[in-house]
Amino acid sequence: MTIMNLIEDAFSKKDFEEVIELCDEIPKNRNAMAYKASSLRLMDRPQEALDVLDMADYPNNPDYHYIRAEALMDMEQYESAIESFERIFELEVSDETSLTFMKMNYNACLALRCDELIEMEKYVDAWKVNLKSQSPYSIEGFTRYVRQYSSRAKSRKYHVGISSRGAKVKLFEFLKENGFEISDGDGLKFLIDVVAKTCIKDDDGEITISESKFYDKVNYYPRDKIESKRIFFESGKLAYGGYALKGAPYGFGKAYFEDGTLYREGIFDLKGIAQGREYYPSGRLRFEGEWSLTRGYGPNAPFNGNAYDEGGNLIFSGQFEIKRGGVGWPMIQKPKGFALMQKERPKIEYFNGVIG
Repeated sequence: MTIMNLIEDAFSKKDFEEVIELCDEIPKNRNAMAYKASSLRLMDRPQEALDVLDMADYPNNPDYHYIRAEALMDMEQYESAIESFERIFELEVSDETSLTFMKMNYNACLALRCDELIEMEKYVDAWKVNLKSQSPYSIEGFTRYVRQYSSRAKSRKYHVGISSRGAKVKLFEFLKENGFEISDGDGLKFLIDVVAKTCIKDDDGEITISESKFYDKVNYYPRDKIESKRIFFESGKLAYGGYALKGAPYGFGKAYFEDGTLYREGIFDLKGIAQGREYYPSGRLRFEGEWSLTRGYGPNAPFNGNAYDEGGNLIFSGQFEIKRGGVGWPMIQKPKGFALMQKERPKIEYFNGVIG
């Protein structure tokens, strides 16, 4: 068996340390260096992977550029990753399956870069990136997307200034319908905590948003398309109750395990929950706080709040460290060992089931 056979075998078994040791025995072998760089990237060492590629220096090898693009995406350096992808397409890729997969990841990278530029309010640059994608937005669609994305920045607490007494009546009705406790209803300025579901008088607080903007932040707009719905498992048991948009959770609601135990409660968007609480099948609290709003693939991920073990013990409080995979899939780095999603969770596809 040749050393390349041994490298390929170790790589297929995900024994990346062994791959690296074997590759170091033939440092001038192009294929070996590609395996070494891939192994380093898969071990969450993307900068070392880039260093290997730089030392190998095969400018016309599409595989090298693809590994580089993936490593750069891992580091959230999307602009540089796009350049590496585009270099691939200038070269000849004989394997159509590989080329298709590369183009899929390229489009994911474009979407991530577009969102990044929108966050930086560089809308013209974001529009140019959008035009490179396989299915670019029209100018009307892009404008709608920017408006929608710009409203995604979330906070746990909002200082809200009410425009009129009539508007206050409507806001209080909305809050009470969604389980908020209103401790003092006097005045026109309030501090609203969307996780604890409290609303208190806040005459001395800084006003950050109007009541209309608050509705937007909790996914109650567009109100003409939002409706109260119940969504069921195939068994007929309730999976979700609350607001929905196009048959999926959107806004305040509650999701359940199939046995009826509460799974999540809070504010939902199209990629899962955004703010609120998540529970274990036992009924104990698992997480409370905010989820990051995912760019690219994957669900929202816990971002800032309190995490608990199954015994009810607080194991972490504060901001989580989230790493993005090659196509934007979120992975929790800290607190270590806290899973992105529970194994026993109700599967998200059930949320698009029978509408009641």
